[in-house]
Amino acid sequence: MTSDEPDGFVCDPALGTSAARQNVRSCLSQWHVEGLADDAVLVLSELLSNALRHGAPPVRVSVTLRRTRHDGPTVHIEVADAGHTLNCGVSGSRWGHPTCTMDENGRGLCLVDALSSRWGDEPTPQGHTVWADLACDAGRAT
Repeated sequence: MTSDEPDGFVCDPALGTSAARQNVRSCLSQWHVEGLADDAVLVLSELLSNALRHGAPPVRVSVTLRRTRHDGPTVHIEVADAGHTLNCGVSGSRWGHPTCTMDENGRGLCLVDALSSRWGDEPTPQGHTVWADLACDAGRAT
């Protein structure tokens, strides 16, 4: 992985998800929201695994701490890739449905749906981005 910006990094698929998980834990520690680490790492792992499996390189991971007036601080995780194969907008309705199965393939987005306060996907000129927000305890985020 190479540094891209203070709160983001570019993922090298050859390094796998381990280095990305360590980077997320480090960011959350710096922001004093370590309590979200397990959930954030699992969400990142699922989104990154999907991008590496179904998308196209390059893959970019961005983790930011966002502050909004209405929702409070949120850890925002984005995984973008150069693939154009996913029908954007379908994934949220499909995986957020209560009948989401726990088959070997497909349960990752069920976990993302369960652990995040909201998530979605969108096409980009460079490919496709899937994102997830995890709400922080407002008193702990710095």
